[in-house]
Amino acid sequence: MQNNNNVIPSLSSSSSSKSPYSLLDPNPSLLDENGNLVNDISKAATITTYRNGTITDGISKLILLIDSENPLQFSINRKEPDNLTNGTLSCLDQSNVNNLFSTTKVTPQNTNNGKSVVAAVYTPPDSFNQDKRDHRTINVNVNVSNANDDDTPTLHKVPIRLYRPPVVLIHGVWTNSEQTWGNKSKFREKLENNGYKVFLADYSAHNGETFHPYAIPGIGNHGIDSLRTAIITAFNYYHNSCRNPSIAAAQVDVIAHSMGGLMARGFVQQPDYKRKDNFMKGSIHRLITIGTPHFGGHLSEFLYDHRDDWCCLDGTYSTYITPARYCKVEPRKLRTIYSDNYVSPIDKGAVEALIPGSDAYSHLYQTNVKSYAIAGSWKPNANNSHESQELDYKFITDNSGFSLDRDGFHDDNDLVVSVKSQLGGRGGFPYQIRQPDINYPPNDEDIPNESAIYPNTIHASFMIKHDKEIFSETNSPYIQEDVIRLLGSSDSNKFANAIGKGSSRPPSKYLIRIRF
Repeated sequence: MQNNNNVIPSLSSSSSSKSPYSLLDPNPSLLDENGNLVNDISKAATITTYRNGTITDGISKLILLIDSENPLQFSINRKEPDNLTNGTLSCLDQSNVNNLFSTTKVTPQNTNNGKSVVAAVYTPPDSFNQDKRDHRTINVNVNVSNANDDDTPTLHKVPIRLYRPPVVLIHGVWTNSEQTWGNKSKFREKLENNGYKVFLADYSAHNGETFHPYAIPGIGNHGIDSLRTAIITAFNYYHNSCRNPSIAAAQVDVIAHSMGGLMARGFVQQPDYKRKDNFMKGSIHRLITIGTPHFGGHLSEFLYDHRDDWCCLDGTYSTYITPARYCKVEPRKLRTIYSDNYVSPIDKGAVEALIPGSDAYSHLYQTNVKSYAIAGSWKPNANNSHESQELDYKFITDNSGFSLDRDGFHDDNDLVVSVKSQLGGRGGFPYQIRQPDINYPPNDEDIPNESAIYPNTIHASFMIKHDKEIFSETNSPYIQEDVIRLLGSSDSNKFANAIGKGSSRPPSKYLIRIRF
């Protein structure tokens, strides 16, 4: 006979004391200074932060708290214990142990007020690979073992919603969010149409400044601070405003173009990057860099070295910066021409910082987050665009024999950054060339691990000169499709564990600071 005294009625998460269970967010009230859950059932029972789900970042845990005087058996979607595709379960005192299973048996404990409760800890998977939907629901099945051995256990389902991690987009030098991700590229729209909630880190008011990670005490630099602000905004949205009860979230995915990738890397070095409220794991779940000069932008050295040369934008070659001796109008210094016509200060800030081996690069260390490097290459068909860029630097350097590839990059390139610099130490020879067919959307297996180079792709759309079937990096439908697949990939080999491999080593003082 079934004993209905122990049956859990209609399970649904609620803040009501009459609810048979609560789905609680232990972050940060039940975390210690190392980001681990505290094994304190009385403290767990006092949590009042209720959630209906969590993001799939692998760290944003939930506690399933149930009033019960009997042991309870928990399992996810009736999966085998070693099937971890929908997350893991543990009891509170085993939540920080690396024994991962999708089932657990939890015995009841008495709180300080004498109440008997069972607490199971749910940890989400590290990826969300369901097409286009912003969430999916898994069920934690609860078997109630009744006091009478002859009674049949009663099965109940506790729904937990799993959401994609929020995505933060950060742009590069001399541009803004709209130009990079907006109406022309529709990158943001493409992400949103595939179920991603997108937030923008915009530092356009300071987009000519250095990426030096310690330029401004307390915040790093304005680009880093814009990323920090966007991440906080994303967490506030998930925690407070999107649904009720809301969603647990401790990390974001970051997609960065050009110098934005250096801002993201610099953020990882800030003292507030690893905090109690992100389980001391850091705020970035996955980082995808596109066209980022991880080891320098070689053309910046020519701009900086010739910043005081006298030139003009008129004369025989009126569309190009022309050496003074060819000018039909009064010449000006190159720095003045850039500042007045392109609103791009080349005598300080970003241009100086982007020179390989600069002081800014000497303070940017290997970035130990899950990373993927996307590189563009003008070859084989962007010949007109390549010729135009090369001609520009022939005039800037006043050297008719200047070769963009030989003298500027010493490597393949996207007309602004060398491929080697874009790869950030990921990949090797031969390079992994990505040649997808837009008519056949990619899957995880199609995309190379850790990094890929996209031919017929140049750094920015304004650089395209009469070439057909050429894309800029953020406008490329191939890159956009692959980024979407990468964000949802469950393949642990797809992302590298670090980017910027080969960067300057941090001093011992820095190592001690980040260790704690």
